[in-house]
Amino acid sequence: MKKLIYYTFMMISFVAFTGCGGGKSGSAEKETPKEDLATFVEREFEYPIPTSYEVTNMLQKANANFVVNITNSPENVDNYVTEWQKAMNLGVFGADLSYASTYNKQEQTVDFLNASKTLIEDLNISTAFNASTAGRIEANLENKDSLILIVTESFYNTYNYLNQNGAEKTSLLVIAGSVIEGLYITSQLIVASEYSDALMEVMARQKGQVQKLVQLMEKHGTDENVNRVLPTLRYINLFYDQIGDDGKITKGQFDDVSKSITEMRSTIVG
Repeated sequence: MKKLIYYTFMMISFVAFTGCGGGKSGSAEKETPKEDLATFVEREFEYPIPTSYEVTNMLQKANANFVVNITNSPENVDNYVTEWQKAMNLGVFGADLSYASTYNKQEQTVDFLNASKTLIEDLNISTAFNASTAGRIEANLENKDSLILIVTESFYNTYNYLNQNGAEKTSLLVIAGSVIEGLYITSQLIVASEYSDALMEVMARQKGQVQKLVQLMEKHGTDENVNRVLPTLRYINLFYDQIGDDGKITKGQFDDVSKSITEMRSTIVG
């Protein structure tokens, strides 16, 4: 595939994740974003959809609270033994990491980072997670803009690394886990808010992510692991097709689709 040049934005779109950048983990320095937030990054494989940060940023702008018990507990990381479980939960923890970092939850950010590192090592992609990345994240826990940039850049590096090494299906499972976790977090916050219109809009705006993910996964529709979630994703895609031009979601529509989201997410996290 031809190399592509594209922009990485500080306040960029948000799912999967692993490393970047120089320096030693023990001496990582805090990073201050430049006034020009856009930087040129060269990648062989262009990240196909917005990352999980886009969802969590929308949730924060909609004044949603941070609710820690709706995320996947980092203690579950040792329960994942198969490759598909590890890949999809790497995506889940990547979304949870974005959620925590968006809300400046430092303890949870570190916990999700450590869970992700475990799965990265188990999947033998630790070379993509540069030793300095964890140090950079920990050094910038109080610097939200820099933290988001580092985490977002790591999403791109993970996707690029997996595809360079012939692991396209694994990269899609990571992305799927992240998208599904974003849907799940949104749906749980909607219920907690008693169907906030602003949060319903956040759910509606995830339509493009789901559509693109289904398109990508359909290319591997005969794969057993892809099909663990693809049928439900197709159903959720139909739900989005039924939303009117105004983007409004009725309570009945939401209640129906949220059950599918919860069941699919349970299949992944156990």
